[in-house]
Amino acid sequence: MKYFVITESDDLVLAPDFARLLCAHWPQATVEPVSDPASSYALEFRIPMAHSHVDGSLNRAGSAIAFIGDLRDCAEFALWCRSIAPPSESLTLCDESMSGTLALESATTAADILQAFRYSPPST
Repeated sequence: MKYFVITESDDLVLAPDFARLLCAHWPQATVEPVSDPASSYALEFRIPMAHSHVDGSLNRAGSAIAFIGDLRDCAEFALWCRSIAPPSESLTLCDESMSGTLALESATTAADILQAFRYSPPST
């Protein structure tokens, strides 16, 4: 499932700053600029995580990050997004169908995200 971290403000994070912060936090991440000026995305990224890869894109306006991966890893990524945004900026985590949404607050935990999106662990 695709997830989004969205804000009402444009330029929440500029692509070069996002890429720098992402690679500082996850040195094994790859970030590629999107060269097609018609694309709504400024860059694409891939982060190897504990349960999957988180693959995503930052839009050109700097107001939305779309990503896909195991929800446990996506929760960690969403919390990192919260950590790089100013505390006064409201962020929302949602899925593509809007069946799950959660305001990302500074006190939000991974458990809050897993509960909001009705996560059930894979059976072994």
